[in-house]
Amino acid sequence: MLFINAKNIEAIADPAEMIKTVESAFIALGKGDYVMPARFGFEHQGKTILFMPCFTPEIFGAKTLTIVPENRAKGLPSIDGLVMLNHSETGEPLAILDAKSITAWRTGATGALGAKYLSRKNSDSLGIVGCGVQGLYQTLCICAIRDIKKINLYDIGDTASFADKLRSCLPQAAVERCKDTAELVKKSDIIVTTTFSEKPVLPDDAALLKGKCYIAVGSYKPHVRELPDGVFSLAGDVYVDLMHACEESGDLISPMNRGLLKKDNVKLLHSLIDSPITIAPEETTVFKTVGMALNDIFAARYFYNKALEKGCCVRLEM
Repeated sequence: MLFINAKNIEAIADPAEMIKTVESAFIALGKGDYVMPARFGFEHQGKTILFMPCFTPEIFGAKTLTIVPENRAKGLPSIDGLVMLNHSETGEPLAILDAKSITAWRTGATGALGAKYLSRKNSDSLGIVGCGVQGLYQTLCICAIRDIKKINLYDIGDTASFADKLRSCLPQAAVERCKDTAELVKKSDIIVTTTFSEKPVLPDDAALLKGKCYIAVGSYKPHVRELPDGVFSLAGDVYVDLMHACEESGDLISPMNRGLLKKDNVKLLHSLIDSPITIAPEETTVFKTVGMALNDIFAARYFYNKALEKGCCVRLEM
């Protein structure tokens, strides 16, 4: 059995390959070529534990994840855990992988997949609201599918070190720290929100919000939301990775409860893979991801195979 830690994963990860890997998971989702029980989650004293199993014809496994938002103030990851990957026939454990790295990469690639199908091809500016771990991976992956020349940043905390890291990783793009999210929206074609905010992080100004692509990542509970009402007044259809997002994310629950968004206008992202749409210059598009175990298993298999190829892992005896 292999142990593949965060350092191993970072050494072998490739953003473009990860996007292709996640896209193949969405294709499997569309074909129904999987079994994925509902995600089990339990919260106690502000701490959340999630258990996410999934079976595919080639492989199966499960991710156990903890979410502790307060960790960020302590300089610790807010998301942590492990992924267990198993042989499809025998159930033999093949690998244990660092779940925070798997989650970071597959979520970044999922956001980029949303941008691939819902942003204009000539989009060259990106806004990141929430400059933590996920802000980084969203940026790395979106820059792999769009020729991003300008990256705009906003966070309630200091963004200096985050900006420096982006300049090091993506020297081809100019990086600017914005004074507020209104400035960020104005300067960005694609806007990604990666926060734990319980109220919208963008100004509710339809004129300002119009004509942008929104990738909402952070809202994973019914009382948590990042997008303002104005986004839903502008968007036609809203795309999701799973329809369960309508029951889990406040970004969808709130506008649906108040009649701003109809269930019929919530569509699955995988439908665009076979039938892409053309995004008009003034069109406003939205993708909301809540994450799914199918993406975790595809990502874990990618890293397992690549770790075997590169010898970038530790072998454990059972």
